[in-house]
Amino acid sequence: MERESQWRLARARDMAAIFAEEEAVRAVILSGAVAEGWADRYSETHMRVIWNALPSPEQQERTLAKIGGVSLYGVESFEEGTPDEGYAPVLLTDLLSQCPGGPGWWQSNVPEERHRAYPVELENDSLQSVDRCLDAVLRQYMLNRAAFEMLGELQRGTILYGAQLVDDWRRCLLSYPNALKANVVEDAVAQLWHHLRYARVLAERQDHVEYMRCGTVIAHCMLRMLFALNGQFGWQETPKRCAERLAKFDVKPDAFYERLCRALAPPLREGVETLNALARESAALAVGHVPDLDPRLVRYMHDEPRVWSEPV
Repeated sequence: MERESQWRLARARDMAAIFAEEEAVRAVILSGAVAEGWADRYSETHMRVIWNALPSPEQQERTLAKIGGVSLYGVESFEEGTPDEGYAPVLLTDLLSQCPGGPGWWQSNVPEERHRAYPVELENDSLQSVDRCLDAVLRQYMLNRAAFEMLGELQRGTILYGAQLVDDWRRCLLSYPNALKANVVEDAVAQLWHHLRYARVLAERQDHVEYMRCGTVIAHCMLRMLFALNGQFGWQETPKRCAERLAKFDVKPDAFYERLCRALAPPLREGVETLNALARESAALAVGHVPDLDPRLVRYMHDEPRVWSEPV
């Protein structure tokens, strides 16, 4: 683990110990670059704290004071069951970045005098929140980004407190139902093929900027499919961040990451053919591993876009 990850991990453990002093806190999980050991000097710390119930303003203020953090949005009551119900990022003003501009420089909601303060992306959730996500995803097979991201953090994050409880959740997450895989794959393929057809046009036009945007969406769709086929929860995963994890996947196209990198670089006409091949291989793998999936995918997949005749 590099130095930039080491000191961030040590500070996260200190914060977790402070949260653990609260009787209502049941678990603390670290995720992202710090948890995976590849943080750089621009990296934030991502933490998820699980409470018996969402913390009151008084509980938030008490823990923030002990941590030495300043709330980015101000302390207020959380509402159970809303998107980002307990999202409460903080700045550690005693940690000053040596980077040009500082971590807060690109965030419009960070006052200029705090641009160099170290940011912590803090998610507060309740036991009810976790149970609701488990039910929606594992039993109702619903596709909900916030739920998938939470379950992915529970599945792969570094446990800083509450190991027994998190291990119980991880045992539940060992089961990834085929019906859920089918829904994830179909949703991804529906988006994927639409963008692939557009990417062909962009490659012919040599529109590098729009091609990169379109190719990024295609990459995220393929990653979502491969995560599902390998029993991993997640939503909008970054290819670079997943390179090592992809190498360990049992189900994936050959040399997936290396080919994907080449597909997003010039020459575009070659790149789009590589994207198309990777998409087809990923869909074929899905059909081979998930029962009765082929009829659901065939209506989205086209051999080629239409060909218009040359004007006479």
